[in-house]
Amino acid sequence: MTAFNNSLLAILFVFTSILLSACGSGHDHGPTPNGLELVVNGEVVAIQEGTTISYTHGNSVSVPHGEALEVRVQFFLEDGERYNYTTDDGYSLRFNISNTDVLQVTHPINNDEWLIHMRGNATGSSTINFELWHVDHSDFDSRNFNVTVTE
Repeated sequence: MTAFNNSLLAILFVFTSILLSACGSGHDHGPTPNGLELVVNGEVVAIQEGTTISYTHGNSVSVPHGEALEVRVQFFLEDGERYNYTTDDGYSLRFNISNTDVLQVTHPINNDEWLIHMRGNATGSSTINFELWHVDHSDFDSRNFNVTVTE
């Protein structure tokens, strides 16, 4: 009887393991980004690699007062490969601005989820961070990018 019980337990364990692995969580993710870059007119103006942010010119993204700067937010993987997340797969871009008196963001632009306009409302400084949302939660939160609005 003990051998039968052990065999039955082994079969149930294998069956349950197969069933659980086949079902999964029902919440599929694409690859997790390692960072992002902010691109203006084809030029990278700021990049976050891991937890480090660097800027092409100075120590912030410069936005002219009274003007809108078109910025593409491009995520990339650990190996440096740029990865295009899609709204069809449940991804969206969200952001947080520290000083909306200085900086305003319009999003999306031309139905492009990864394109924003940064508008300089007043001279001064602000920060912005980006979140890669997947369905109902963030898969990636950037660090704060410095933004300076200049005359």
